[in-house]
Amino acid sequence: MAYFRNFSDILYQSPLASRTSSYDYIRAKNIFRRAKIREDIFQAAVAFDRYKIIGEERPDQIANKVYGSPQYDWVILLANNIINIREEWPLSDSEFNSYITSKYSAAELSQVKYYETIAYFDSRGKMIIPAGKIVDSNFSITYFDYDAQEQEIITQPYRFDQTSTTFDSTIVRFDMDQQISLKQGKSFTVSPIKSVSVYEYEIQKNEEKRNIYVLKPRFLQTIIDDLEEIMNYDLSSQYINRSTKKGDELRVISPR
Repeated sequence: MAYFRNFSDILYQSPLASRTSSYDYIRAKNIFRRAKIREDIFQAAVAFDRYKIIGEERPDQIANKVYGSPQYDWVILLANNIINIREEWPLSDSEFNSYITSKYSAAELSQVKYYETIAYFDSRGKMIIPAGKIVDSNFSITYFDYDAQEQEIITQPYRFDQTSTTFDSTIVRFDMDQQISLKQGKSFTVSPIKSVSVYEYEIQKNEEKRNIYVLKPRFLQTIIDDLEEIMNYDLSSQYINRSTKKGDELRVISPR
C-alpha cells in the first residue's frame, strides 16, 4: 500500500544478536503515527460521494476507478475510518461462507437473532412505524385511523328539536326506531414485526459494509499535502530531520 511510503522513519536500537554495539540502529517506518482526513473536510458533505461496493471490489480497484491510480487505496480507507480492513470491508462470497461455517453450526444459523419492525402505514399513507427498528417479540403499537368507519347503533327513537346539532365529521342516518351513527375514525393495535435469523443478520451486516463514501477527486491533493505535513517530525531531542527521528536509547552499556 502506497500509504506507508508517506510515513516518517524512526531509528531504534537493534535487537539483533549480530549488533556490534549499543549504538547500532535499525531504520523502520513509524507505524504508530496515523493520519486522518482534516476535520473541516471530513465534516463537509460536498467533499464526498456515496459509493456502493460491487461484488468483490477492493480499495485499490475503487481508487483506480475514482482517482485514476490504485496507489490511493489509502484515501478510500481514510474516508471511511477503516483501520482493520479484514473486519471492516465486505467479505467475498467464499470468504463469507468460510466465516459463517467456522463460527456457527447449522442449528445456530437458523436461530432468531432479534425481531425488527416492518414499515406500516395508515389508510392515508402516513407512516405509523418505520422498518428496521429492533424490538421485543411481543411488540405492538396502537394508532388512530381517521378514515376508518365504525358503526354504532342506538336503539331508541330520535326526535328533532329546535336545537342546532353538530356531529363533528360523524355521518348519521335516521329511521323510525333507531339512530345509526357511522363514527369517523377508529383505533387499531398492530404488531408489524418479523424475526431475523442469525444467518440473515450476518448477511445484512456484511451488505451494510458495501455502503461507503469516496472523497471527490478535487480534494485529493489537499489530503496528500496534509498527510505529508502530519507525518513530518517537529523539533525535539530525538529529531534528526523532518522525516527521521531516533528512538530512546534503552541500552547504556555495550552488549559485549
